[in-house]
Amino acid sequence: MRLVLNYMVVIIVITFNLLWFALTTVVGSEGVSTKINLTCSGCNVILLDIDLLRADAVGLREPHATNTPNIDNFFKNSIIFEDVSASSGVTAISNTATLMARDGFFIYDLLKNTYVDQPPQMPYKYKKLFSGLPTIAEILHGNGYETINANNGWYAGRQMLLDRGIDRYWGSGEVRATENIPAQIIGKTAEFIKEKNLDSKKFYLLMRSEDLRGLPYRYPSNRSHISDPRIQYRERSEGYFEVIYQLRPDGKLTVQFPTFAKADWMSSAQIQEYQMLSKALYAQQLAYIDEELGKLFKVLESGHLLEKTIVVLYSNHGDGLYDNNVPNHGVSYQSCVSVPVFIRHPKINKQIRISEAVALIDLIPTIYDMLSIIQPEGLDGISLINLIKGGKYSKTFFFGIDKESQYVRHGTMKLIVWADKSKELYDLEADPKELNSSH
Repeated sequence: MRLVLNYMVVIIVITFNLLWFALTTVVGSEGVSTKINLTCSGCNVILLDIDLLRADAVGLREPHATNTPNIDNFFKNSIIFEDVSASSGVTAISNTATLMARDGFFIYDLLKNTYVDQPPQMPYKYKKLFSGLPTIAEILHGNGYETINANNGWYAGRQMLLDRGIDRYWGSGEVRATENIPAQIIGKTAEFIKEKNLDSKKFYLLMRSEDLRGLPYRYPSNRSHISDPRIQYRERSEGYFEVIYQLRPDGKLTVQFPTFAKADWMSSAQIQEYQMLSKALYAQQLAYIDEELGKLFKVLESGHLLEKTIVVLYSNHGDGLYDNNVPNHGVSYQSCVSVPVFIRHPKINKQIRISEAVALIDLIPTIYDMLSIIQPEGLDGISLINLIKGGKYSKTFFFGIDKESQYVRHGTMKLIVWADKSKELYDLEADPKELNSSH
């Protein structure tokens, strides 16, 4: 009941506030033919989830971004979504919502009542309950696909019951597990793809990399790096650094998880200083990850898989990097919920840009539609095929939630409601960085 009331309150508040603004209709996929054929029955599916990859950090989304040449080149003739919002700035909520195409509010309530924040994370007594909420892996497995999950992350795989429907699961997700070595999951995925060039069986592969997670970053010790007295590079025997730069209230560097919400214990000068530093380190890490992904892309391009494979790159949430005074992630600002989504399709040989605002939970229904697979009942995500062909987006609102805040989007308008009931309203067309709240 409380969740329903939250929905109603948020919708009422944003509707009231929208009366003060002239809404701008965002046009999507202009000039795209309605006759475009996106049906790819029996095609393989590769999902590349680069956790904490901000939309504005990728060159295909932001022309001034220069650290993703391999991503940009591989997906240059793809379906590029320019305004995608994740269900949460928190991995557990967003990742679960995305793979099940369920609303973030529903997932938040579900996890709140089933989740235990200690091993084994999700109590297995709830496995039967979750079986009624199938993941894409379960649906494709039931349609004859071999299913593989190459997973980094405590909150994104087996511990969250997201190994359901998976034939081969790589990566325990445990802290200090071997897959935490930089780019090991990306390399293992490339090896698998090389094998699949010689195999005719259709497959679904989800690779989720946490190499952009700066708690701390894991960075090869033999690679050039930023030299700065505020940064500690702690060398590990496995051949990589732990890159530590976060500041505690006592002024010491720490590997402790920084606050989800705003760094209100820092001065404006400190925030500006650490914003510049964190973005420089993020760019350094992203350039490295892009190079590793480039090796994977070369393997894909070396065989014939691309003739029968849908390849998607996305992120389940972004990272604050001190924008809006948020050092990390886990809140509803664009830095944390605006994510890239690129779909390379065997039948698409040109770039198609979709400017309409959509939800990340729409990705999986779109894949089902492309594969001509019947979707499970009750999904909150919708197929974007009609939008890609030049039609309209049929949702009026979409939502997101985390422990600190929740948001609702209506076109370019976005309302954030914080845990203390304070509100911020933004017109993202006029104020994309959410600097001037109108509420």
